[in-house]
Amino acid sequence: MGHPIYFQGAAMPPFDMISHSLRGMQGTMIDLYRKPEKILEAVDRILKRSITAPMPPASENGYTRLFMTNTRGSDDFMSIKQFEKFYWPSFKKVIENRIELGGTMCVFFEGNFTSKLEYLLELPKGKMIVRLDTTDIYRAKDILKGHHCIQGNVPSTILQTGTPDDVRAYCKKLIDDIGKDGGFILSPRSSTDEVKPENLKAMIDFTHEYGVYN
Repeated sequence: MGHPIYFQGAAMPPFDMISHSLRGMQGTMIDLYRKPEKILEAVDRILKRSITAPMPPASENGYTRLFMTNTRGSDDFMSIKQFEKFYWPSFKKVIENRIELGGTMCVFFEGNFTSKLEYLLELPKGKMIVRLDTTDIYRAKDILKGHHCIQGNVPSTILQTGTPDDVRAYCKKLIDDIGKDGGFILSPRSSTDEVKPENLKAMIDFTHEYGVYN
């Protein structure tokens, strides 16, 4: 019906596993300054486990899509200098490893990743879906066009408080501007838990009707 299962498994950036599950955001941020060598050691250990983990079975259509979030690597949490030292090397290696083993990465870049978009050009072409939250999607289009598929980024605020006409107008602009020449998947920025059902339906129906190529 044109709606494939989105992903068959998941992977996580090693740094995020520390920040989310082991030390917490506050503890990790303190560690970046007080015990940076311990953070790097922990990242390396998690990386070794991550790249030796087995791949999930492929879908019935033969593809293996892996979901990943990128949270602490955003501009909201980490400077470029910190990103290059603590986050990017292991994040890149996990993605390259999973792609080498036949996976297609579906990465949700939570928050704002605008200042770090150029790094994504170092990753294999045509093997990754870049889902954007508050990142400047127009800048992403300029930088990543022809290299990665872009996904996003209808604001949850419009889906929660706007009207169906507001939603359709926003979707039309995204499809016209970002969807031009292909390589775009329209979707919400983040959670749809508390959106108006009629707005979510308007987004889906309008995309089916208008989001086609001649």
